[in-house]
Amino acid sequence: MSVKIVENNIIFTREFKATAEQIFKAYTDQNLFEKWFHPQGATTEVYESDVQTGGNAFFAIRAPQGTSYTVTQYTEVIQPTLIDYNDYFADKDGNIDQKMAGMHNTIHIEDNDNGVAKLTSVAVLPDPKAAQQLLDMGVEEGMNSTFDNLETLLETL
Repeated sequence: MSVKIVENNIIFTREFKATAEQIFKAYTDQNLFEKWFHPQGATTEVYESDVQTGGNAFFAIRAPQGTSYTVTQYTEVIQPTLIDYNDYFADKDGNIDQKMAGMHNTIHIEDNDNGVAKLTSVAVLPDPKAAQQLLDMGVEEGMNSTFDNLETLLETL
Protein backbone atom coordinates (compact mmCIF):
# COMPACT_ATOMS: atom_id res chain seq x y z
CA MET A 1 0.00 0.00 0.00
CA SER A 2 1.23 3.48 -0.72
CA VAL A 3 0.38 6.48 1.44
CA LYS A 4 1.03 10.10 0.65
CA ILE A 5 -0.01 13.49 1.98
CA VAL A 6 -0.93 16.24 -0.46
CA GLU A 7 -1.70 19.36 1.59
CA ASN A 8 -4.70 18.33 3.73
CA ASN A 9 -5.33 15.03 1.89
CA ILE A 10 -4.14 11.59 2.95
CA ILE A 11 -4.19 9.27 -0.07
CA PHE A 12 -4.04 5.49 0.37
CA THR A 13 -3.65 3.26 -2.69
CA ARG A 14 -3.67 -0.53 -2.75
CA GLU A 15 -4.27 -3.24 -5.33
CA PHE A 16 -6.28 -6.38 -4.59
CA LYS A 17 -6.71 -9.65 -6.47
CA ALA A 18 -10.43 -9.06 -6.80
CA THR A 19 -12.96 -7.27 -8.94
CA ALA A 20 -14.22 -3.76 -8.29
CA GLU A 21 -17.63 -5.34 -7.65
CA GLN A 22 -16.21 -7.57 -4.87
CA ILE A 23 -14.49 -4.63 -3.17
CA PHE A 24 -17.62 -2.50 -3.47
CA LYS A 25 -19.67 -5.31 -1.91
CA ALA A 26 -17.19 -5.57 0.99
CA TYR A 27 -17.80 -1.88 1.71
CA THR A 28 -21.57 -1.93 1.26
CA ASP A 29 -22.76 -5.32 2.61
CA GLN A 30 -23.15 -4.94 6.38
CA ASN A 31 -22.15 -8.53 7.19
CA LEU A 32 -18.99 -8.30 5.08
CA PHE A 33 -18.12 -4.80 6.37
CA GLU A 34 -18.18 -6.06 9.96
CA LYS A 35 -15.67 -8.78 9.07
CA TRP A 36 -12.90 -6.48 7.87
CA PHE A 37 -13.38 -2.77 8.60
CA HIS A 38 -11.13 -2.53 11.65
CA PRO A 39 -7.47 -3.00 12.52
CA GLN A 40 -6.38 -6.51 13.41
CA GLY A 41 -7.22 -7.33 17.02
CA ALA A 42 -10.40 -5.21 16.89
CA THR A 43 -14.01 -5.85 15.88
CA THR A 44 -16.71 -3.82 14.16
CA GLU A 45 -20.38 -3.76 15.09
CA VAL A 46 -22.78 -2.02 12.70
CA TYR A 47 -25.98 -0.52 14.14
CA GLU A 48 -27.22 1.17 10.97
CA SER A 49 -26.14 0.64 7.36
CA ASP A 50 -27.76 2.39 4.40
CA VAL A 51 -24.95 2.67 1.86
CA GLN A 52 -26.52 4.71 -0.92
CA THR A 53 -26.51 8.34 -1.98
CA GLY A 54 -28.13 10.22 0.90
CA GLY A 55 -27.87 7.22 3.24
CA ASN A 56 -26.26 6.92 6.69
CA ALA A 57 -24.36 4.42 8.75
CA PHE A 58 -23.50 4.14 12.44
CA PHE A 59 -20.97 1.65 13.78
CA ALA A 60 -18.53 0.93 16.59
CA ILE A 61 -14.96 -0.30 16.37
CA ARG A 62 -13.91 -2.11 19.54
CA ALA A 63 -10.17 -2.35 20.08
CA PRO A 64 -8.11 -3.29 23.16
CA GLN A 65 -7.47 0.41 23.82
CA GLY A 66 -11.18 1.32 23.70
CA THR A 67 -14.29 1.71 21.56
CA SER A 68 -14.82 4.41 18.96
CA TYR A 69 -18.16 5.25 17.36
CA THR A 70 -18.59 6.62 13.85
CA VAL A 71 -21.50 8.20 12.01
CA THR A 72 -21.16 8.13 8.22
CA GLN A 73 -23.20 10.23 5.80
CA TYR A 74 -23.01 9.10 2.16
CA THR A 75 -22.98 11.94 -0.38
CA GLU A 76 -22.57 9.84 -3.54
CA VAL A 77 -22.49 6.09 -4.14
CA ILE A 78 -22.00 4.69 -7.65
CA GLN A 79 -21.75 0.90 -7.89
CA PRO A 80 -19.02 -0.42 -8.16
CA THR A 81 -16.61 2.49 -8.59
CA LEU A 82 -17.29 5.25 -6.05
CA ILE A 83 -18.22 5.71 -2.40
CA ASP A 84 -18.10 9.35 -1.29
CA TYR A 85 -18.92 10.06 2.36
CA ASN A 86 -18.32 12.10 5.48
CA ASP A 87 -17.26 10.46 8.75
CA TYR A 88 -17.81 11.90 12.20
CA PHE A 89 -16.80 10.74 15.66
CA ALA A 90 -19.89 10.04 17.73
CA ASP A 91 -20.99 8.87 21.16
CA LYS A 92 -22.48 5.44 21.88
CA ASP A 93 -25.95 6.77 21.00
CA GLY A 94 -24.91 8.01 17.55
CA ASN A 95 -24.75 11.71 18.41
CA ILE A 96 -22.02 13.43 16.37
CA ASP A 97 -19.20 14.88 18.49
CA GLN A 98 -19.33 18.56 17.57
CA LYS A 99 -15.88 19.18 19.13
CA MET A 100 -14.14 16.88 16.65
CA ALA A 101 -13.66 17.74 12.98
CA GLY A 102 -15.34 15.45 10.49
CA MET A 103 -13.48 13.89 7.59
CA HIS A 104 -14.51 13.75 3.93
CA ASN A 105 -13.57 10.42 2.30
CA THR A 106 -13.71 9.23 -1.26
CA ILE A 107 -13.19 5.60 -2.24
CA HIS A 108 -12.40 5.05 -5.93
CA ILE A 109 -12.34 1.45 -7.18
CA GLU A 110 -11.17 0.53 -10.65
CA ASP A 111 -10.77 -2.82 -12.38
CA ASN A 112 -7.52 -3.50 -14.21
CA ASP A 113 -7.40 -5.95 -17.09
CA ASN A 114 -5.28 -8.44 -15.14
CA GLY A 115 -7.79 -9.54 -12.47
CA VAL A 116 -6.57 -6.91 -10.05
CA ALA A 117 -8.59 -3.94 -8.82
CA LYS A 118 -7.06 -0.74 -7.51
CA LEU A 119 -8.58 1.00 -4.51
CA THR A 120 -7.73 4.64 -3.86
CA SER A 121 -8.97 6.14 -0.60
CA VAL A 122 -8.68 9.91 -0.20
CA ALA A 123 -9.26 11.39 3.26
CA VAL A 124 -9.67 15.18 3.28
CA LEU A 125 -8.93 16.83 6.61
CA PRO A 126 -9.49 20.45 7.67
CA ASP A 127 -5.84 21.45 7.12
CA PRO A 128 -2.35 19.98 6.52
CA LYS A 129 -1.60 19.97 10.26
CA ALA A 130 -4.65 17.76 10.93
CA ALA A 131 -3.53 15.36 8.18
CA GLN A 132 -0.05 15.10 9.71
CA GLN A 133 -1.53 14.60 13.19
CA LEU A 134 -3.60 11.70 11.89
CA LEU A 135 -0.49 10.09 10.40
CA ASP A 136 1.38 10.68 13.67
CA MET A 137 -1.46 8.90 15.51
CA GLY A 138 -0.82 5.74 13.47
CA VAL A 139 -3.50 5.92 10.79
CA GLU A 140 -1.11 4.40 8.22
CA GLU A 141 -0.55 1.29 10.34
CA GLY A 142 -4.29 1.07 11.05
CA MET A 143 -5.17 1.31 7.36
CA ASN A 144 -2.56 -1.28 6.42
CA SER A 145 -3.99 -3.65 9.02
CA THR A 146 -7.57 -2.95 7.92
CA PHE A 147 -6.72 -3.48 4.25
CA ASP A 148 -4.95 -6.74 5.20
CA ASN A 149 -8.31 -7.83 6.65
CA LEU A 150 -10.01 -6.80 3.40
CA GLU A 151 -7.50 -8.78 1.36
CA THR A 152 -8.16 -11.89 3.48
CA LEU A 153 -11.91 -11.45 3.09
CA LEU A 154 -11.68 -10.96 -0.67
CA GLU A 155 -9.86 -14.30 -0.99
CA THR A 156 -13.07 -15.97 0.28
CA LEU A 157 -15.52 -14.24 -2.07
